Amino acid sequence: MRSRDRNKEHAMSKLPPIPPEQRSDKGPGSDPRIETDERVPDRENFDTQGRHGNIKQNTTNQGYQQDR
Repeated sequence: MRSRDRNKEHAMSKLPPIPPEQRSDKGPGSDPRIETDERVPDRENFDTQGRHGNIKQNTTNQGYQQDR
């Protein structure tokens, strides 16, 4: 029980920064100079798009199937 209380004393709310010598030079990472697309996408018709697009069409009774 005491070891758990001891860990709470040293818990940090934020991680320390990564030293420059340990940072990767292989990509942009979190370089603030890189432009990001921050626009909010327009409303899209999800009834007709992607894997979930046909759910309404496939689950609606169309009356065509006949049991044999």
